[in-house]
Amino acid sequence: MNPLAQTQHSPPLVLLHHIESRTIGHTIPEASYWLDAHTVLFIADGNGAASTPLHRHIAVRGSVLLLQPGQSLHLQAADEASLRFFRLSFVVQQDETGLFAQDEALVFESCSRLEDMLQELLRYGEQSDRLDGFERHIRFQTVLYEVIKRIPSLRSDAGDAKEAVERTIAFLHRAYRDDIEIGQLAQDTNLSRWQYGSLFKSLTGQTPTRYLTSLRIEQAKKLLTVSSARVNDIAARVGFRDEYYFSRRFKQSTGMSPTQYAHSHGRSPRIVSIQYLGELLALGIRPVGTNRSMLYALPEVSADVSAVDEPLDIQQLSKLEPDLILYPSFTPADLAQRLSGIATAVEIDWNVDVYTRLRGMGSLLGRTKEAAQWIERYKEKAEQARRKLKKAVREGETAAAFIVHSEGLYVYGGHHFGHTLYEGIGFRPPAGIQAWIERDRNAKWREIQLEEVPLFAGDRIFIALPEQGDDARRGKEMLEHPVWQSLSAVREGKSYIFKDRWANYNPVTLERHLDEVVERLLSHS
Repeated sequence: MNPLAQTQHSPPLVLLHHIESRTIGHTIPEASYWLDAHTVLFIADGNGAASTPLHRHIAVRGSVLLLQPGQSLHLQAADEASLRFFRLSFVVQQDETGLFAQDEALVFESCSRLEDMLQELLRYGEQSDRLDGFERHIRFQTVLYEVIKRIPSLRSDAGDAKEAVERTIAFLHRAYRDDIEIGQLAQDTNLSRWQYGSLFKSLTGQTPTRYLTSLRIEQAKKLLTVSSARVNDIAARVGFRDEYYFSRRFKQSTGMSPTQYAHSHGRSPRIVSIQYLGELLALGIRPVGTNRSMLYALPEVSADVSAVDEPLDIQQLSKLEPDLILYPSFTPADLAQRLSGIATAVEIDWNVDVYTRLRGMGSLLGRTKEAAQWIERYKEKAEQARRKLKKAVREGETAAAFIVHSEGLYVYGGHHFGHTLYEGIGFRPPAGIQAWIERDRNAKWREIQLEEVPLFAGDRIFIALPEQGDDARRGKEMLEHPVWQSLSAVREGKSYIFKDRWANYNPVTLERHLDEVVERLLSHS
């Protein structure tokens, strides 16, 4: 019986004990804990392993462990990798339905929302007034519900073994590039490994291990025809950690080595990019299509790059006959699967900084040299900008950037507009933003209320506004509001309004945005 349906019992009573966000890897590759309370471990980024005395779990982005107290937890980052995670502990005072009676392991297929919720919960900190404490408790309950409602044993369809195995097959198509333990897949379906393997083979004609290998080889074949990346990069991209093992299995499957296969099938790939037009242009690549909003940000390429309507029009995208589709990591799993049905589809991490993303795309597309050249060129440009502004901007000045978007007001972290201010011009983040960036090195932006602006405002403030529509109207009204008018930067003439297209986070826009900001600061000096 599904415990969630046992309404005759009192609901569980749980209280938040502690939450932390931490990154391990490189200099400190491991972390160990003794769990004196129930614990939720969420892997936000990276690659590694999480071990308890009874189980060892692969730790990749989206992995979640729900653990009982009275045991040890050991985390280890993979070689040459880092592991960023949230650890949330809580006290169970009442649990008549047994929701927290055993350890559970699950995967969030789309985990950005959970990460945002945990970041918000972390923001409240340990010290708060009574009202903030109550809101913190509500947010904690919401986070915990998002986790437990995904526990396989609590789902209404958990008894259907065939559907459970089919779900793992769909998971393999999405996560083939990750380290995958077949035993863990069987455990997730509540089947023995023998039962799982037997049912898997009846559905696919192959054992789980052979199916996964075949899937990886097929993805490698597609990448070898559209990418000039090195063989070891492609091997890693599709989930093989050993280049020589990959080459041996590839030749067994195709009769050719990966290099021979690439030479016999090579041609200039037709690429469709969702969100990453600027990165491709910086690498010297012109895609055949991109999402329409990117052509708004970079209108000069609209003549020879086809626009794909948003929400993403799959039929329109298919007509472009792409060989390769690049899409951001926030893409829903069902949409990513549909993209994979059209062409080789590669997920690009949306959360990393522009340098990391450009290097990764350069490696994928055989343009590592071009990626390094752009990064060096931008840093030289930033140094020149700081020299120009030496008299206009005093050392140690703080600055903050905001944007009105989708009926909300947002403050930037170290990415987007924040990259130009802090990485480019050399402003310092105000204390409120600095604390946020220290907690999350990939902080992008977060929604705030107008009344919170003074908590983040610096010596100078920048705001990106749309040119038309409801957001433009709301933005203009906000600029007249007493809270905004009371800011010292506004009173001293050190506030600046920019078009919202400058807020896009890509290499081409960042270069031009740097020029625009320098020009505005010099004209107001």
